[in-house]
Parts: sequence; C-alpha cells; structure tokens
Amino acid sequence: MRQFPKNFRVGIDARMIKHSGIGVRLYHILSNLSKLENTPEIFLFGNPSLLAEFKSLSKFHIIPYHAEIYSIQELLGHPDMKSMDLLDIPHFNFPIKYINKCIVTIHDLTPYVMRDFFSSRIKRIYLQIIFRLLRFTKKIITVSEYTSNDLEKYFGYSHLNSIVIYNAVDHAIFHTKTKSEISNFKIKLNLPENYFLCVGIGKGHKNFNFLIQSLRDKFLNNEIQTPLVIAGTGGILPDFLSNLILGIEKFIICLPKIDYSELPLLYAGAKCLLYPSLYEGFGLPLLEAQASDCPVLSSNASVMPEILRDSALFFDPQKPSELIESILNLESKSIELIDKGRENAERFNWNKSALQLLEVYLDCVES
Repeated sequence: MRQFPKNFRVGIDARMIKHSGIGVRLYHILSNLSKLENTPEIFLFGNPSLLAEFKSLSKFHIIPYHAEIYSIQELLGHPDMKSMDLLDIPHFNFPIKYINKCIVTIHDLTPYVMRDFFSSRIKRIYLQIIFRLLRFTKKIITVSEYTSNDLEKYFGYSHLNSIVIYNAVDHAIFHTKTKSEISNFKIKLNLPENYFLCVGIGKGHKNFNFLIQSLRDKFLNNEIQTPLVIAGTGGILPDFLSNLILGIEKFIICLPKIDYSELPLLYAGAKCLLYPSLYEGFGLPLLEAQASDCPVLSSNASVMPEILRDSALFFDPQKPSELIESILNLESKSIELIDKGRENAERFNWNKSALQLLEVYLDCVES
C-alpha cells in the first residue's frame, strides 16, 4: 500500500464549508478523510469559529484565513500556503501565487456556459483567465464526466488533464423515513398531505419559471390540484418568479430555510421531486431525493442522464407538454421509480470519494 512521506502537508481551503453544493461536498469529504488512517497531515484554511462547529473535523490543524470569496486577496493566498506540499482548492478560486501546488475541483461552468443568466462581463473575463490558468495546476478534479467534457469543449483540456470524483449522498441522513416521522414533519411545517417539490436557489438556469408556467394552466383549470413546494430560496421568490404566481398563489408554497437534517423528510413527504434545471455540474438534490424514497422527474439536460441513468422520468426542459406527461405518468411509475432511485443513490458514497481524493494526493507525491 502506498504511503505518504513523513510530515507531508496538505492545505485545504475550507472557507466555503457552509455554502450549498460546494460546502456539502467539502464537509463530507473532510469528515470521511478524518476517519481514514493513511492520510497526510491536513491543515484547514478558514474561519476557526466556523470550523469549530464541525466536531468531526477536530483532528485537523486550522489556520485562520478570512479572505473574501472571489477577492483579490484570495488570489494571493495565505502566507502559510507556502509551507504546504499540496493545496486542495474545492472551487475554481485558487491562489495564483501557489498555483503549481494546487489541486482544483471544478463543479461546473455555469457562469460561463449559461451567459444569459450571468450577464457580468467582468466575471466572464475573470473566469476566462482563471480557467485558462488551470493548466498550470497539479491536477484538475471534476465532479462529473459532463463537467470534464465542458472543460474540453470550452477550454481545450483533455480528459488526461482531469479526474472525475463524483459527489455523493450522506446515507446516514438521507434514507427511508417512517410514516409517523413524515406526518409529524408535515404538521410542524404546515405542509399539505400531497405536494410536488422543487429545490434550488431560484437562479435563471434552475428553470423554475418554466416549471411554474407549465403548471399554471393546469392549476387554473383544476386539472392538477397538487401544490408545488419550492425550497432553497429562503422563503422569498425572486422578482421574476413572483409575477408568475399571480392568480395561483394557493398552489405555490415557498418554504423558509430548513435544517439540513430535515431535508430527507421534505423529500420523503413529496409525491416527487421536479427538477427542471437547464444546466448542472452534478445535481445533489437528485440523489438526496432518491435516497429518501422520493421519485424524481428530471430535465434531460446536461449532467442529469449521467447521474440518474434509468432511475427517473425525463422531460425536455423547454417543452411543457413533456413535463405534464411525466407528471401524469407518475402514479403508475411511482413504486418503480422509488426502487430504482434508491438503487441508483447507492452508487454514490462519500467514503469512496474521499478514498479517490487520497489517491490523487498520492499520485501528486509521485509526480
């Protein structure tokens, strides 16, 4: 078995540990690394008081690092990064000063690919520079084959330059729940017995507008009476969505932020997860839902077919008729989707991802 050299030091940028998506991956990778024996000496760069909230990370050294995300300061890095043998950066905002010792994880190219929803010219220029500098890093990690293909398509990086380490799902949290647990959760949040669920931050590429517009006439004509629960926007819909629900307010329930530990109950109580996104690098809610016995009806765009395979009903995210057809087919397919979904979610676990990351570290030792 390959071993790390004595006193081999890996610095991990942990500033985004409470962010959605990136933070979920970062926490679970770190938590699983903490359980393994053959690891290097790991230093976490971030807010000490924030990191102290995570008891499973107590074995790691913490170096105070308060540079704002996407700031000039973070491009310069932290002086202690100089003493690290490797730097593991969980997002594309790596310190250029120490680029030759960086392993960088790319989740997606959303701001670059979905330009209609990210209009900032300065940000696009920033991304152009950062992504072209990736060739000087130690290694590029992507969270899916789809993101790896995008790096090749838009920036010319071949698959030889990157390695895929999938995101996963925490099966200790997301699993089958009892009927009484689900019922008590619905009572607590005043949720109806039946509801459709969509999860996301509400940005344009999440395609919530398509979802609401597709359901609008069905709601008004009482052809569909199951309300839509929207989670992830903090209880407030963006302005461009608020105008779309006029006249159908009784069918739209916008949830305030709930605790991460309660997410499985939200999924488990839903008739299905509706996932109309136009573009994703992975799509964590898909697996969270499936592990919680929630059927998935998903867009067939970008990475979704790669992650879901045959475990979901797919629709074109620009064709309302296909979405409605999927919803109408749900009743007869629900049990099959729950079984296939649970099986699909089992393919992804954080321990496997952590072990793959260690292999990348070891490869860098030998390179």
